[in-house]
Amino acid sequence: MYAKELILLTGTTETRKTLVRQLQEVIGDFVRIHDYSLEEGIPHVFSNQLIILSSSAIEEETVPYIGDGSKVVVAKRTVNFEHIDKLLFLAENTNVLYVNDAPETVYESIETLLQLGINHIHYHPFYPGKKNYAEVSIAITPGEINLVPPFIQQVVNIGPRLIDITTVMTILQHLNLLEKKGDIVSDKYIRKIIDLSQKLSQTSKESDRLNKHLKQVLDGVNDGILAVNSKGVITVFNENLQHLLGMFSTKTIGRKLHDVFRNPELVAFILHDSSEESGWFSVLHTDVIVHRFYLETEGAIVATFKNAHETIEMEKTIRRELVKKGYIAKYGFEDIRGVSPSIQKCKQIAAKIAKTNLTVLIEGESGTGKELYASAIHNESLRRDGPFLAVNFSALPDDLVESELFGYEEGAFTGAKKGGKVGLFEQANGGTLFLDEIGDISLKLQARLLRVLQEKEIMRVGGNKIIPIDVRVIAATNKNLLQMIEQGTYRADLYHRLKILYIHLPELRNRKMDIPHLVKHVLEQSGRSHIQISPEVMHRLVQYNWYGNVRELKNTIDYMLAVCDGTIITIDDMPDESFFQRSSHQESSLPSLQSRSISPDALSQLDLPSDADEYLFILQTIYAHNQQGESIGRKKIADKTRGWQKEMTEQQMRSRLKTLEQREWIVTTRGRSGIKLTSSGLAYLHKHQTY
Repeated sequence: MYAKELILLTGTTETRKTLVRQLQEVIGDFVRIHDYSLEEGIPHVFSNQLIILSSSAIEEETVPYIGDGSKVVVAKRTVNFEHIDKLLFLAENTNVLYVNDAPETVYESIETLLQLGINHIHYHPFYPGKKNYAEVSIAITPGEINLVPPFIQQVVNIGPRLIDITTVMTILQHLNLLEKKGDIVSDKYIRKIIDLSQKLSQTSKESDRLNKHLKQVLDGVNDGILAVNSKGVITVFNENLQHLLGMFSTKTIGRKLHDVFRNPELVAFILHDSSEESGWFSVLHTDVIVHRFYLETEGAIVATFKNAHETIEMEKTIRRELVKKGYIAKYGFEDIRGVSPSIQKCKQIAAKIAKTNLTVLIEGESGTGKELYASAIHNESLRRDGPFLAVNFSALPDDLVESELFGYEEGAFTGAKKGGKVGLFEQANGGTLFLDEIGDISLKLQARLLRVLQEKEIMRVGGNKIIPIDVRVIAATNKNLLQMIEQGTYRADLYHRLKILYIHLPELRNRKMDIPHLVKHVLEQSGRSHIQISPEVMHRLVQYNWYGNVRELKNTIDYMLAVCDGTIITIDDMPDESFFQRSSHQESSLPSLQSRSISPDALSQLDLPSDADEYLFILQTIYAHNQQGESIGRKKIADKTRGWQKEMTEQQMRSRLKTLEQREWIVTTRGRSGIKLTSSGLAYLHKHQTY
């Protein structure tokens, strides 16, 4: 949701489309923009809103639509930089008409162009009602093509004027976002200017003249900008870079980069022809962050310089941007369901733990909700506005885990990405990193992780630079770490470093009074809250010991929803014994949940003929669709075999389905339900482990 919003009012439709597109690009990530034009009609009066007018020319006409409590900002407009190259290609001393809708906008635009250094042509003002004007062959207009006189032979449309950066900053100030978002907006503005630089560099045949005009534009940018050609000679050195470093462009432009900068690391960094990259350097006692990119077609390099200390606040903003990319904790304590004393106490402890910045170890069996608790702790912590990243150690090999956690430098190993990679610890800076299945990491990685937790700093794989980090670690495991310590497979010092704060999640079998509440929640999540559970089924669900915990309970409910025919789940809809997870301490964890279960001997007697793989494929296909709550019939199953090892016709499928029906492994119903797997069919599928 957007916390802030504004109203944009313009005179014409074309201006509205251009300005709202500009504002969406610059502040649309965090401000909702409502846009209207007088030309199309304004629907109602706006009260208690921030209203942006496209120009002073529409102030009088918009008065009826501005209600009590509204703040009004009249935008200052500037030339559209995206089309400025069209003017630069006009010949020296060309006479042109500048056409716009009102005298004030015409003279204001001409003044802006002259200030930007676009002064090699002669502008003659033109607007509706002007009587004396020059009859020339070329006209320039900011999108007002319909106002161009008929005698004009060539029209240069530079597009509607854009809102200037000072107005954008004024908008942020009114919305109380200047401190938080000012750097982001500034960076986007710089990127627009740099994009212009790239465009000009790629299209210009008169590079010297274009660089002269470009310099006058770039001098208006807040950051220092440097450009170096393919020979290492400086071609652009704007005024802000002069102020930042205390150098003069007259002593730098045209000279070799290494003759100007005595820092060999900085020179090597700028001249490196790899992809975009940023680095921290000290130049003439000034700490700067340098961002470099390479213009491949021109063989030129452009670098922007930012004062490092002014960028610290921007780093915090960048971390918040990570949240927008999906590095976000999805659950809160309200998502942890249950009324039992054990779950309530666990949530209370976790909520208190969340308020600290200390490392947390969460222990619990599979399916008890360890990631759910980690997510909730992050969302209740002081780091809630920072990123939340997770890594599962059981799913990744050691070498990959190391590079994922700590990142790597270019060339660190075969297959390393050009330019290197930022690791999860760096990406999670200012936030939380969830280390799931912490009991599965090797002793080598345990040692590296221990150092990170102790020193609060990392070093990338293949790197030699220490990188400080500010990350809270939440670890989780379903293993007995103390037993692993005794066996010599886990470091005791890492265990105690992780277990500064500790939560043990209760098993579902020890809080059975929560099962009815969890069943109701699963039905609601599935969009099937109208489905009822028969008392006998609920009784058996509560009696079972659920060694797979909440995850197993959810899978069981999903299965019953897939196979039930009506709106009531009965005992016949329950899966067979083999469906359930067994306890590691006994042969069978299920007394008898399904009255019609099939013994192993009975299954052996029902073995299929030599073409059993076809029947197993059919059963697996039906099972998959039942699980998704989708209907399936004979034709659809036959179609599925086209991508399988044996293609079957619809007639062949009819024969095989008849065989399965005779064995009571499937039930065929008319209408939307289609073919469904019986508990006997599911048991056979489990026995052969084909899915």
